[in-house]
Amino acid sequence: MLRIVALALLACTLATPALAHPHVWVEVRSELDYAPDGKLAGVRHHWKFDEAFSTYALQGLETTPDGKPSEKTLKELAQVNIDSLQEFDYFTYAKRGKQAAAFLPPKDYSLTFDGTALTLHFTLPLANPPAKKGALTLDVYDPTYFVAFQLADETPVTLAGAADGCALTLHRPDPAASQSSTTLSEGFFNALTSASEFGSQFANRVTVTCS
Repeated sequence: MLRIVALALLACTLATPALAHPHVWVEVRSELDYAPDGKLAGVRHHWKFDEAFSTYALQGLETTPDGKPSEKTLKELAQVNIDSLQEFDYFTYAKRGKQAAAFLPPKDYSLTFDGTALTLHFTLPLANPPAKKGALTLDVYDPTYFVAFQLADETPVTLAGAADGCALTLHRPDPAASQSSTTLSEGFFNALTSASEFGSQFANRVTVTCS
């Protein structure tokens, strides 16, 4: 049970010995899915955890004869992830202009293991898909900076479906912001909550503009 709870650390700021934040690193790949009517239906995330965290999360859990995590293990861990991330809005924040765009509960979620690292896959449908024409921004970050998200080096965000006339612009966080965080105490980070704005300076942003 303790090993299953390990993945819940993605959404917690537990008291720990003095260690520099962040504690977990995630490589992000995402797809923006457009419905046949041209509206953005939702976002499909693929989040690859760092190897050290993946190893710890799987330690002691059920495996197949070849030593890989069993289907049951991956299914249970995927559920723990999804349940734990709800408080933090799945670390995904969308806006149309100044208006926040809400998401429905995630669907089609699963975990895969490539031999060294776990990857969480899930889809966040938009509650009220906006009209296609115009711009929408999508930020991915942890308000508490317990988790550091980083867009994949190559094609981190793609368009899918009826996305004709749409273009993407990516914005990665300033490396200087990460360096400055090392001077802050663990007590400072433990006081942060899901409502904190601190982590927004580390946001990975994609802006999609459709004509």
